[in-house]
Amino acid sequence: MESISNLYEALQGEDDLGVVVRSHIIIEQRLNSFVEALLVSSEHFTKMKLDFHQTVKLAVALGLNKRFESPLNSLGSLRNGFAHSIRPEISKQDAKNLYKSFSAEDKEILHRSVKRTQGRHPDNQLSDYRSSTPKEQFSLNAVVLCAALDSAIQQIPNQ
Repeated sequence: MESISNLYEALQGEDDLGVVVRSHIIIEQRLNSFVEALLVSSEHFTKMKLDFHQTVKLAVALGLNKRFESPLNSLGSLRNGFAHSIRPEISKQDAKNLYKSFSAEDKEILHRSVKRTQGRHPDNQLSDYRSSTPKEQFSLNAVVLCAALDSAIQQIPNQ
C-alpha cells in the first residue's frame, strides 16, 4: 500500500479529476482491506460486487468507527459527481462539504497534521488549511481518511 506521505505528494501532481479518482481508488482499496480482514471468506465478498456506499455500510457493521461513515460517503458521492459529468475542478463547495462531513475530532487531527507537516517541511508551500486551495483541502481530507483506515486495519488482530 502507498504510504500516507507518498499519497499526499502523488495527489499534488494530479489535476483535480485525478486527485478525486486516485484518492477514491486508494481509499476504496483500504476500505476493502478492512472488510476482507474481518471476513471468513473474502472471496465471497468480492463476488458480492458491492458499490462503494454499500461497502462503507458493511465496514461500519463490521466495526469501523461510525464517525468515518459520513466522510467516506461524501467522498464516494463527490467521486460519482466527477465520474458522471465533466467537471474541471474541485470547487470550494466540494471541499467544504467533505470537510463538514468529518467529526470534530477528525477536523482537529487534520489541522494538527497540517501544522506538523509545516514544521517538518518549512520549504513546503503548504499553508494553513483554511487558506489552502480546494484541491489541497480535498487532498488533506483524503489523506486523513486514508490514515484512519490504515489505523483501523492495524487494530484488527493478526494484521
